[in-house]
Amino acid sequence: MSDMETVKTEVKTMFERMGFGEDLGEINAYQGATGRISVRVRGDARMLIGERGANLAALEHVLRRTIQKKYGQGQRFTLDINDYRMRQMEDLKQDVKAAAKEVRLYRKEVPLRPMSSFERRIVHLLLDEYPDIATESVGEEPERRVVIKPYP
Repeated sequence: MSDMETVKTEVKTMFERMGFGEDLGEINAYQGATGRISVRVRGDARMLIGERGANLAALEHVLRRTIQKKYGQGQRFTLDINDYRMRQMEDLKQDVKAAAKEVRLYRKEVPLRPMSSFERRIVHLLLDEYPDIATESVGEEPERRVVIKPYP
């Protein structure tokens, strides 16, 4: 993979072509220990996030494809705008902990809201360490959700 300045330039160019160049403040790119490229954007960019992060997910997809085309198919990439995803993950963790507590207390199933495959995977991983709780994904996209239940 090339340096992170090249990735930052790629992201900035895409946003400028969309007409959001002046609205963006700071763009930071870094590569984690696992090789994943993470880009964090700060600025007046609410429209780029969209309702429930829909625009952010679409932008991330387009940028991921662009990065993979230029730097190789194996390159993993994430985009976060104004720490939206980070806050969403913290909220998701809190919701999952509350649901797990409810399952333990009342010994009944608790269905969560519909989620993306990424969010469902996070839920499964978070609750994997609980021996008395099981998780299962049910339903069809876009209504697919995780059901948390007591381990039989």
